[in-house]
Amino acid sequence: MKPVIEIDNDDSKRLTYRVKLHQDDPVSLSVAGVAVDIIDISAKGVAFRYQGDATKEVYPMLLRFETDKVYEVVCNLKILRRSNPEYSAEYIDIDEKDVTRITGLVIECQKRDIRREKLLDAPRREIT
Repeated sequence: MKPVIEIDNDDSKRLTYRVKLHQDDPVSLSVAGVAVDIIDISAKGVAFRYQGDATKEVYPMLLRFETDKVYEVVCNLKILRRSNPEYSAEYIDIDEKDVTRITGLVIECQKRDIRREKLLDAPRREIT
């Protein structure tokens, strides 16, 4: 029997998956023209590290990544949480096609995570 998946439509809860990136994931983020380190990403927003002080509420961003080809997403980020040097932000003024592309990126990163986990588990399975 297939599992039943229920999604609560309460707007106060997250409805998208967040994925942590690895160094070999082909993703880069610039906020106001400054390269920052991505902590995690979802179709609705991104968490990143920036050593400076982000005092404005909204910043322009450029997200560049590769899945089936190289994509560039240009929109604004609204800072939701500040805990210097870590910031959480949501995309605003973003095209729906770019949200779909970011969703594809999240799925590709999840697939890579599964492959990495299988590679780490393979030696343990051989020992037993």
